[in-house]
Amino acid sequence: MKKISLHGFGLFSDKSLRKKYQAGEVIFKPHDPSNHIYIVVEGKLRFSMYGNDVDFFTTGDLFGEMGVVENRPRHGLVTAVTNCTLILISRPHFDTLIREQPDFATRVMAIISTRLHRRTKIELKKRSLERELAIGHKMQLALLPQTTPQIPGWQFATHYRSAWQVGGDFYDFIVRDDDPSKLCLVIADVTGKGVPAALLMAVARTLLRAETRKGQSAADVVQRVNEVITNDNRSPLFLSTLYAILNVESGLLQYASAGHDPPFRLRHDTKEIEVLPSSGFLLGAFSGVSFSQQEATLAVGDVLLLYTDGVTEARDKHGRFFGDARLREAILASADGSAEEIVSGVVTAVHNFIGSATQSDDLTMVVAKRLS
Repeated sequence: MKKISLHGFGLFSDKSLRKKYQAGEVIFKPHDPSNHIYIVVEGKLRFSMYGNDVDFFTTGDLFGEMGVVENRPRHGLVTAVTNCTLILISRPHFDTLIREQPDFATRVMAIISTRLHRRTKIELKKRSLERELAIGHKMQLALLPQTTPQIPGWQFATHYRSAWQVGGDFYDFIVRDDDPSKLCLVIADVTGKGVPAALLMAVARTLLRAETRKGQSAADVVQRVNEVITNDNRSPLFLSTLYAILNVESGLLQYASAGHDPPFRLRHDTKEIEVLPSSGFLLGAFSGVSFSQQEATLAVGDVLLLYTDGVTEARDKHGRFFGDARLREAILASADGSAEEIVSGVVTAVHNFIGSATQSDDLTMVVAKRLS
């Protein structure tokens, strides 16, 4: 299998990041501080734990990321089998790459995923699996917005909780470069769980952001992303997506759905909840299909709720679904509150409903409330 390349981020061209090691030299040992992540430029290295060989690293391999991400000492021993040249990435440098280079994060997650599959054949699989899933979870959270938009006259709030350590839901806020009055809202749900779903999530996020920069309509953005995914999708997974463009000056919402749950609008004047029309195929399911664009206007006091099916399909111990009716009740119960209070009210209602039952799907919401 061809290795996933980490070229293209200035790491291989910067000679100051390189360090040479002699055969037999220890790169790090248990309890050493985790200050760097390593990429093998040339040579071969051995990773061992408790006297047992766990893995070998050769040209292009990444290692040492677990201790850096988890901010803990090393738990294994890495030694050079041959003379080696390594690239050393410091913790601050790695954090910057993850935050500012989504494609770098995507590739690192893919490398971790490949390593997970390989290590399932190793006796120490369970220890490695838990640590690497934790890294994938932290990297996935790094791809989600760290804050909500601060726009006069509006409130935004979100909630995300994965059912597994690594989930397939995501949301995003993107300000249009060509028109700062337009804020793009995205929510999506990959039809799967675990690392493969997280990888498709990261790819879709990057594609949606890239297409947004071109100033296209909501329907055009969704259609273009669908074509890219269907033309190069080696995975059996698909994803539902709701992509909306909100004009924060007029309140006009233009949106396109790719098989996603329809958004809810709470009207301030009537205290009624409307299900906004939406339809479309899942992204990655069919090539050459078109997506329709819908419009709605949010008046002062109105609330928009975007959510994934982990909300309505949350189950209690008897197997009953939370459903649309309970979701409506939860929204109305917090209708006069802030966007954050509305999200909190829905989350509380879901948790009270499922009780002791295990969360079966990712739970994601985005709420926008117009104040003026």
